[in-house]
Amino acid sequence: MKFVMNGSLIIGTMDGANVEIAEEIGEENMFIFGERVEGVSRIQKELHEGKRGYLGSRLQKVFGAIRTGFFGDTKVIHGILDALENGGDHYITCFDFYSYVDA
Repeated sequence: MKFVMNGSLIIGTMDGANVEIAEEIGEENMFIFGERVEGVSRIQKELHEGKRGYLGSRLQKVFGAIRTGFFGDTKVIHGILDALENGGDHYITCFDFYSYVDA
């Protein structure tokens, strides 16, 4: 919130402090992306039940670049990427990826 008082841009999901900030400054003054709080449980359930089509080709390219070592050492990251691709995206980070890019 201190950054907002100093004129910073806000890009984020509508949860936590961003909800409070939106109430004060209006959503039109923020760059909001991702699923709203009401939809998160539904998406988590779908992922748990096996939905996997949310990754899309652009995000798969990002994962591929990470796996090849383009960004550095990959020893730790492979397990994380595997989990995200196979339903372990509890915080729906991958699901919100395209909305984030658009924002």
